[in-house]
Amino acid sequence: ILKKAKDRGDYLIVGVHGDSLVNRVRGSNLPLMNVHERTLSLMGCRYVDDVLIDAPYRVTPEMVASLNIVEVVHGTIGDSDEENDGHHLEERYAYPMEAGVFTILDSPSGFNISTIMRRIQENQERFKAKIQKKKKAEADYYNDRYGMNGKNGFKGSDGKR
Repeated sequence: ILKKAKDRGDYLIVGVHGDSLVNRVRGSNLPLMNVHERTLSLMGCRYVDDVLIDAPYRVTPEMVASLNIVEVVHGTIGDSDEENDGHHLEERYAYPMEAGVFTILDSPSGFNISTIMRRIQENQERFKAKIQKKKKAEADYYNDRYGMNGKNGFKGSDGKR
């Protein structure tokens, strides 16, 4: 979507909300990356010319004027259901909509925070299973190799190793 946005003009500014704002609006343990990590990720993107750190929740007339913004864009895929019903967008982008500088761009994929969190949870389950399998293999190895049953490290009841 950043490429599409960049293609619409000659200078792309991307707003990054602060951590406290994201946590207050989205809740849970969000954001996954802090504001500095998100900013660095965006600055590393070849389509992004500048990053507005700690961007306000609502795009205001003062913000548009001070940054000389000629178009405000948003993707069709959001991170929450509220964004998809339009109410959320109307609240955040009321001024750009009134001024006729708001555009919704088709998102090239359905990738969002829910996708990332689902992948993390799936990988966590796989990782737990992998650790359990390794623990069992290690216990079996020591039992076969040294006859240890896991208690006190001794082979049998005579107390010898």
